[in-house]
This record gives sequence, structure tokens and C-alpha cells, in this order.
Amino acid sequence: MSKKAKLDEIIRCCENRFNRGTAVNWKHGDFSDLSREIFGDTDVNISPSTLKRIFGKVSVDDDYIPQQATVDALKKYGQYVEPETVQQVESSSTKPVATNGANNSKRSKLLFPALLLITAIVAFLFFRYWKPKDIYGTINITRTEGLLPATVVFELQLPGTEDSLFVNFGDKSPWQYIKPDEKNVAHIYYIPGVFTVSLQTRQQTFAKTSAYIKSNNWIAFGFHRQDDIPVHFYALPVIKTGSDSLFEVTNSQLFKLGLDTTGPVLTRLSNYTPFNQSADDFIFETTFKNHIQEKGIFCRSTQFQISGSNNVIRFRWVNAGCSQRVLNIVSEQIFKGATNDLSQFVLDLSQWTTVKLVNHQKQVTLFVNGKQIFTGSYQQSLGNMKGLFLEFEGTGVIKTCDLKSYDGKLLYHF
Repeated sequence: MSKKAKLDEIIRCCENRFNRGTAVNWKHGDFSDLSREIFGDTDVNISPSTLKRIFGKVSVDDDYIPQQATVDALKKYGQYVEPETVQQVESSSTKPVATNGANNSKRSKLLFPALLLITAIVAFLFFRYWKPKDIYGTINITRTEGLLPATVVFELQLPGTEDSLFVNFGDKSPWQYIKPDEKNVAHIYYIPGVFTVSLQTRQQTFAKTSAYIKSNNWIAFGFHRQDDIPVHFYALPVIKTGSDSLFEVTNSQLFKLGLDTTGPVLTRLSNYTPFNQSADDFIFETTFKNHIQEKGIFCRSTQFQISGSNNVIRFRWVNAGCSQRVLNIVSEQIFKGATNDLSQFVLDLSQWTTVKLVNHQKQVTLFVNGKQIFTGSYQQSLGNMKGLFLEFEGTGVIKTCDLKSYDGKLLYHF
């Protein structure tokens, strides 16, 4: 198959998965949506203008072929399968000439024992010295102790690899080196959440499991960076500070606790109480604002996350000039400000902002102060509802924070 014919097949696969008909009828918005979907699946950014050339919306030379990295990303997104190559072995039509048959028969009788001896030696060495290696491994939770902090014990079955093995506990703590004969490993979690725990080398992941750390109530934290926990980490009292149910964390509070408020500080309000409720159908609403420094050049952000047993939805807002730092997650899809135009997530964070997220049967719609700024769907279920958090870069104020099931049942309320 020629490269051009192969590219046409890849394009058809992408059209089928995108499910919006043939590309000849697509508009610019369709190509923008496809660009985001490809990036979410492959981490390769193909601009809408490049996609228009590839899909024939913009005229190009007849021999136009995109770069190999672009083709590979389209193959992965479109789930293109290489056709099997059928090799036909043609037998010769010339009949063998039966000359010198006696000599051939003699050589055959001498060659057969030699081949048999070589085969026997190879088989002996193979079964004597070759030991099959299990390239797979497993990691499973055997015990959880405590609420917060919580110790989780994992049982390991190590894969057959010469590379150094580690456990990544998913909470941004340092990876733990695993000795070749270790069967168990334990870790202390200091904040609630759903953490993906991996048994891996530096390059390859062999097994994963999920650690769910509960809070069973509202709890607040202040820390410099999550990977600093528990070195610079403080739990804060969760109290309503006024008649309108404000929750407020200030720099002076954090300073009294021992945090260096002249540098980066994060404050988080969270509640990880489990519910036997699908995280694919809910309505979340919160009203907040950041404390913004009067002087200086800085970036500030506010983000919230809804955690299911299988995946999360997370959205972040930033002040003007900082959209490169936006990182949004909608289950299997990831939207990065470094590679996408996410300027709709730039706000004046010093003003009260009301955010409403409606998730109905994996269709997500996001409103800010009554205006819709995002809509989209996802494929991989979030699983059951496990919890949520609202986090400030710096400090902030929360007026309300509520999450209901789609049919109106109140799950989390502050």
C-alpha cells in the first residue's frame, strides 16, 4: 500500500471515531475539537490548520504527506490497524533432476545425525539455563490503618526486570525504591483523596492500584507544595466565619502556623466522604474569591476537583497573563494552557466568582457567573463519588460549596 493510500485509510479511521460525518462538511470548530481530542489521546498537538490540510479542507500538493509524528498520532487516535501482509511463496515449476541420486542419499544419511545432535545440544542448554521471567507484576492493598493520617500496606509481586523498581504512591511524595526480595511496602498519607499507586521503573509501569483516603468531613490544609508534605504541612480548623457562611484563610493564619507566606502557598478545603452515587451525574456549585496581593508581578489560581473511584474532573482559573498554567482534566481528556487556547479560564480572582458544573451522563457543561464557557463529553466513567476539593494558590474565601446528585440529593454542603 502506498503512503498516500495508507494516509487515506488513517483519515477514514479518524473520521469514524470523531463521528461527525466526512471531513468535507466540517467547520473550523470541528477541526478545533478534533485537535483537542487528538491531544488528549496522544499528547501530540496537531493544529486545526494542519488538520485541514491533512483532511483535504485546504488544497495541498498531490504528494503532500505530513510528518511521521503527526501520522503516528492520527493512527493512535483513529485506532488504525496495519493490514497484514500476505506473502505468497511460489514453488518452482521445474521438476528436480534425479541425477547423482546415490551421492545425495549418502550425504543425507550423514547430515541427519549431525543435525539431530546439534538440536539435542541446543535443547539441553535451553532447558538447563533459560529461566522464564514473568514480565508482569502486581500491587494490591492488604490493609489500611487510621483516617488522617492513614497508613496503607501494599503487597507486591515483582516483575522480572533488571531495572530498578519503585512504588509511586500518587501523592507527589518521593518514589520508594523496592529491593528485589521485598514483598510488602507501607506508606503514610496525610491528605485525603483518591491516589493512583504504581509499581514501575523509571520508564515503564507494570501494575497499578488505587488508594482511597477518607476524611469523612470537611477539612482544610495549608502547604507550600504537595510534594513537601509532611515537612511543611498544616491542618486548619474548618469554621464558618460569618452569617453568610464564609470560610476564610488568611496569610496571618498560615504565618502563625509556621508557613513562609512570602513564597508560594496553597490552601485547600476538601471533603472525601464516600457515596454510593455515580460521579457521572451531579451538579456542583461554588462561590469564591482569592486574596490578591496589591503589589508585585505574580500568578494566582483557584481550582476545584471532583474525584470518582476511577477518574476525576478538574478545572482551574488564573489571573490575567497566566493562562499557560491552566490544566483541566475531564476523565481521560487533558487540556493544557501551554498547547491550547484556554483564555476563557482567565478571571479577576479578586472578585466574587460563582462556578457551576453540570455533569449529566458524561456530558459536562461549565458556567462562570451564569455564562457557559465549556461543554464536552467523555468516555471513561468516573466511577462512584469519592470526594472533592477547592484549592487556592495563595489564600481565599469560600462563600458556598455544594455538590448534589443530578436528581437533587445533597451530597456535600459547606
